[in-house]
Amino acid sequence: MLRTALVLVFATTLILAGCGGDDDELSGDVGMPLVAQNDSGQDGEATLSEVDSDTTRVVLELENPSVEPQPAHIHRGSCENLDPQPAYPLENVVDGKSTTEVNVAVEDLVDKGFAINVHKSAEEVEVYVSCGDIEDVAQVNPPQD
Repeated sequence: MLRTALVLVFATTLILAGCGGDDDELSGDVGMPLVAQNDSGQDGEATLSEVDSDTTRVVLELENPSVEPQPAHIHRGSCENLDPQPAYPLENVVDGKSTTEVNVAVEDLVDKGFAINVHKSAEEVEVYVSCGDIEDVAQVNPPQD
């Protein structure tokens, strides 16, 4: 009887250890596609990385970069239905790249109804050239044990 109980405890421990904990918890970098809009040819990728529990690093990389700096933001909503008011400003995309640290946890962005949007230029901010829904993420670099 004691042996059976110990085997059950051991088996349960192994099963729980193999589950990996909370499925909603993100660890490592997460990447998402940025899709060209308005015939810009500016497809790309955004990578979100946890800096600490309240800070996320957002790295944008776009193909066919503009010669002008391009404003970029995190908006509430989706690429199909963006809130026009940015939730979090990002550094301008220059030569196809941008890196910004925003004061929000990765978990508060992923699957919470946010999108990343890039504009043609400061003069033509109403023209969107690339967008990606943050819910369309994939774990890029999971932490190593």
